[in-house]
Amino acid sequence: MFYICDERGVWPRRQRRPSDCSSQLVRVKLIGEVLAPFFLVAAFEPIGLWFTAPIAFAIYLSFLKHQHRTILYSIYFAFTANLLILYWSGAYVGVLPWVALSLLQTLYFLPIGILARFSNNIPLLISSILVMEEVKARFPFGGFSWTRIAFSQINSPLASIVTIGGVLSLSFATLLLAYLLITKKKSVAYVLLSLSILPSLVSVIQDSSEEKSLRFTAIQGGTPSKGLDFNSRAMGVLNMHLAESYRSVKGDEDLIIWPENAIDIDPLENAIVREKINELIKRTNVPLLGGAVLSEGPTNAAMLFREDGSIGSIYIKRYLTPFGEYIPLRSISEFLSPYAERVDDFEPGQVLKIHSVSGSKVSSIICFEIINDGIVREAARSSGLMVVHTNSATFAGTAEGDQQLAITRLRALEHNREIVSISTTGPSAIITARGEVIKSLKDGEIGSLSGEALILLKISISDYLGGFAPVITLIISLLWALSSMRRKDNN
Repeated sequence: MFYICDERGVWPRRQRRPSDCSSQLVRVKLIGEVLAPFFLVAAFEPIGLWFTAPIAFAIYLSFLKHQHRTILYSIYFAFTANLLILYWSGAYVGVLPWVALSLLQTLYFLPIGILARFSNNIPLLISSILVMEEVKARFPFGGFSWTRIAFSQINSPLASIVTIGGVLSLSFATLLLAYLLITKKKSVAYVLLSLSILPSLVSVIQDSSEEKSLRFTAIQGGTPSKGLDFNSRAMGVLNMHLAESYRSVKGDEDLIIWPENAIDIDPLENAIVREKINELIKRTNVPLLGGAVLSEGPTNAAMLFREDGSIGSIYIKRYLTPFGEYIPLRSISEFLSPYAERVDDFEPGQVLKIHSVSGSKVSSIICFEIINDGIVREAARSSGLMVVHTNSATFAGTAEGDQQLAITRLRALEHNREIVSISTTGPSAIITARGEVIKSLKDGEIGSLSGEALILLKISISDYLGGFAPVITLIISLLWALSSMRRKDNN
């Protein structure tokens, strides 16, 4: 395929490149196109360089504008990036499920590559990327939005825009930054500058004095083994969390917090397990909020045990992990991975349950639920403190835990809530409403996090807008695209 450079250095389609065009420029451009997905990978943990994401999309969008093979390049860009970002998904279940998940994520880029065959208008392509970001958050199997652009941007100076427009608005702002790198338009720079300042002004207006705080100790007790076999020794996991609780809990806390799967033997049916938990509560005189697996269903739950040993409230996980807590397309899944046969289908909960602790409302979010916009928003609007119970033992030693923690930090910022994120094996963290980590435990570390969390009552503008926030973002992006197309301002 050949090109000719015009007076602005632009290479229009379907023209031959004369000998006086710099071959060096061609090589640099080709290298950039090859490296683009690797730039996107670098934006996610464990590297976490936020600014490489707009660079990646600037290269991707520039290719779609000037080149022919847009579908093929979209497949290369998406598959390479997802394969590397989600490498942890194949750590214990094998190559085929990992590749299958990466291919599924690649499908969301196909419509963008197809659209680029008919229009090289960059604002329109950006709008289409945002549409597909929302589609993959919902379909199929309830969606898998782990690699949304915004989830790589917690350290970006534009991150606070999530308090106004939610996750999709931050993805939009990141793509606008990519557009700025391509066009160098001052008007786009002014918009981005405004987006970086506006949330701070709004947060000052909305900020209010905290009514109270809650003292807690969160336990990262570890597991006897890692990988898929971690829960084969459920009593061992329980005993490790009990041991760390006895070492760490002082007795003046309002709450002890345990992670997901800390109680993998149903305490409603097993008298020994229930007695062990009651003994901890009796000796510390502190209620316990811990993750448990209940036999009926089965279900993945967060249970509050009161100071007297009675059960105060039970939250049942509503957004189950496909291929982890239930197996869609079971016959195909079992062909791809023998581990699918070992998965019992869990039953989802139907309603939100809020825990009452020392007069404060505390909500539980269990692991995979952290990527679901609606569930996290409902929890934030109904409580003053959010607890994320998670279990990273299945993916210990990979970047899965760090990526989830980055998402959790963004959720704290988005919803103006402090979050205690506690894992069986780590990483775990205490996160402020600004998305900042003030205390943490590393992957593989056994220990505890003690602190005093603020109970915040003001909701963010994003929460006030609710499900309308992404709709508004999509409408704005589409209006911008239509305006650009009318002006034929494609450069």
